[in-house]
Amino acid sequence: MELIFSASGFLVLPFRALMIFAPHWHLTRRVLQSPWAVLGPALVYSLLVIPRLAQILPQVMRPELPSIAALLATPAGATIAWLHFLAFDLFVARWVYLDAAERRLSSWLVSPLLFLTLMVGPIGLLGYLVARSPVAHVLARHLLSFARGAHRGSALLFWTSIGAGGLLAVSLGLQLVDHRIVGGVSTWLKPAKFGASVLLTGPVLAWILGQLRPASRGLRRVAAVFSATFVIELVLITIQAARGVPSHFNLLTRPDAIVFQTMGAAITVFWFGQVWLTVRAFRHRFADTTLGWGIRMGLLVATLGASLGFTMTARPTPAQIENLQAGRPTLLGGHSVGVEDGGPGLPVTRWNTTGGDLRVPHFLGLHALQLLPLAGWLLSRRRGRAAVSARLMVVLGAGFAGLLATTLIQALRGIPVLAPDAVTWAMAGGVFLFTTLAAVWAWLRSPTAGLVGVANDGFRTSAVAIRS
Repeated sequence: MELIFSASGFLVLPFRALMIFAPHWHLTRRVLQSPWAVLGPALVYSLLVIPRLAQILPQVMRPELPSIAALLATPAGATIAWLHFLAFDLFVARWVYLDAAERRLSSWLVSPLLFLTLMVGPIGLLGYLVARSPVAHVLARHLLSFARGAHRGSALLFWTSIGAGGLLAVSLGLQLVDHRIVGGVSTWLKPAKFGASVLLTGPVLAWILGQLRPASRGLRRVAAVFSATFVIELVLITIQAARGVPSHFNLLTRPDAIVFQTMGAAITVFWFGQVWLTVRAFRHRFADTTLGWGIRMGLLVATLGASLGFTMTARPTPAQIENLQAGRPTLLGGHSVGVEDGGPGLPVTRWNTTGGDLRVPHFLGLHALQLLPLAGWLLSRRRGRAAVSARLMVVLGAGFAGLLATTLIQALRGIPVLAPDAVTWAMAGGVFLFTTLAAVWAWLRSPTAGLVGVANDGFRTSAVAIRS
């Protein structure tokens, strides 16, 4: 059974390689046209199952978890199940390949989905069904338009973000082969998370820069600052991950301290650049008022969220303070409040589930940069009553800031994100009530009322003004 199990992959490997790596080769299309491509694994599966039908049929006719688990726990059962996966995943992948070719979908989109179908069949199939839907086509057009706008806004920042996407892919792959643990998680999780963050943040910043046209020397400089900071952060985090040591709060050795201090200086410069961009957005007169307020509120809340990163180094634990006073090498600061870092946490984000975690409001604040401009764009597509849409956007931004404040207070009080107490629920309820009432007021307000445009000659008119 071990030999059959090991050799069975070669029955499907040629077809997998053709579909993923040579989708446009005429031989690939000719070979995959025939349903007999699955003959190999289907035949071996049949040869193994038919002699065991008397044992297998009763189990699958009336399946129960203990009996199925016992069947699959045997070498024969596991090999049969594996061949079952190979045959049906290949058949489904063949259908995906042929259907995508008929619809003339890009191989850059289809090949990753084929890989998922062959590795984790239902997930890949579900992804393809979503990708071929009309909604996905509309979304793809909008994403392409956004990408073009981001590239026009700052090609440097746009391609820096694409490079961060490459780091994300490499880091995810390295987690499969490098099993070292740092802080309770894979040493490559932090480069993956920061790569994903830059991939999401960089293009949005570039797109916002494009909305603040005409371009100026200040906009080009702030784009260069953002790009340089992203590169410095990602390079240093990757170096520390390769060394198998923490990249943040690490003062254990002189090189570690230099890395952490360099990252701190870089992110401080980035934050001041973000403050400058926020002020510039409030002074800019946008052609679309609702979209403009989405951008302004997104930048404002994101700047507030980014500033929370500075609080993490300002909260050393008693043990860290003792080490500092004794002159011993130590970590300085951390994400968690009331408990040590590295404890039980949520999947992927690793937010602490036994104490407060400052990464929660920090995360929400940073990604307001994507969510609030998106909300502004969606509201701007409403027909008529532009002033109402603009007021709703301001209310939504204020509500998001209230959510940020709620999660910050929750974290500082040492309350886990998944176990809010009565105080946290009361604050959240207050934010929801305020946002709801304000939204109703904005909706019922006279259609002639509107937001005064932000003048270009100073910051004094940047606040929201209501007029009848």
